[in-house]
Amino acid sequence: MRVAVVGIGAVGSAACRFLAEAGHTVIGFERFTIGHALGSSHGESRIIRYVYPEAHYTKLMSQAYPLWDALEQAAGEELFVRCGGLFFAPKDHPELTSMQQALEVNGIAHTLLGPEEIAERYPALVLAQGEAAIWQSDAGLLRAGAIVRAQARLAQNAGAELRESTVIGSLEELSGFDHVIVCAGAWANTLFPEQPLSLTVTRQQVTYLSGELPDYPIWIDAESYWYGFPGDGRIAGVKLARHIPQVPFDPNQQDRPTLASDDDAALAYAAAHFPSLGPDVTHHASCLYTNTPDESFVFDHPRPKITRISACSGHGFKFSILMGRLAAEAATK
Repeated sequence: MRVAVVGIGAVGSAACRFLAEAGHTVIGFERFTIGHALGSSHGESRIIRYVYPEAHYTKLMSQAYPLWDALEQAAGEELFVRCGGLFFAPKDHPELTSMQQALEVNGIAHTLLGPEEIAERYPALVLAQGEAAIWQSDAGLLRAGAIVRAQARLAQNAGAELRESTVIGSLEELSGFDHVIVCAGAWANTLFPEQPLSLTVTRQQVTYLSGELPDYPIWIDAESYWYGFPGDGRIAGVKLARHIPQVPFDPNQQDRPTLASDDDAALAYAAAHFPSLGPDVTHHASCLYTNTPDESFVFDHPRPKITRISACSGHGFKFSILMGRLAAEAATK
């Protein structure tokens, strides 16, 4: 089959790779350059985890993990840092309870730790009395930008043609293809003016603070939605961000501002839970969230021979390789 892929980010690069490796003719179109910093797939790290308050996401991750392992082996480089994960909140918080239930339903091993155990194992993290943490050994970080570049390289090695700096203005331009996969992220609605999705694009900021957390896991505060990473070995400092959408943002505005107020919020959070971090900001950067109202993903067929897909709402990168494979299968099977 002859398949077009619009958008070569995390999902698109995976779809191109799976299609090309299956022997199909693939042409991918990217409005910027592969690995650009204007969307949602760049940067040094994204969290990967089984731990979710929704059991169906935990179940889906059991299909994604083997694909990440296979990609890392095929690429011949470190793309998945397996450092484990901590997920904490007040011990009776409904999100923490739901996380435990989702892990148990799916048979994923985990351990519940109290403040005293955390203080012994991870003394840089300060939990309040009454808080508890789930420890899960399979969590870690994915090297986001390197993954997109690796998948694009493997796709090209398998015969895919990837066209950078190419904007597709309408689906009619792609009428010669047997199937079209649209995974354009924040620009998804530009090709469907008559069938737009309910999407809100926001600018999000990550902040790296001075200090070190050697041999630490990734972590998520399930009450406030702050999350963070140990040192990634690429950028000095410890990365913090918050999984709460900010104000709407026009993705066609190529300036991605970083705000001192966002850095200040990260510093204030760290002062309460990671007091050894700061006071200096070593790096900060912005990216885009493309949000659906219920934070679910998009996977539909708005027209015959068209698949529209988006790993939406700020928690999709870990699923992107699976969604790319499913998009390839939808296009060809």
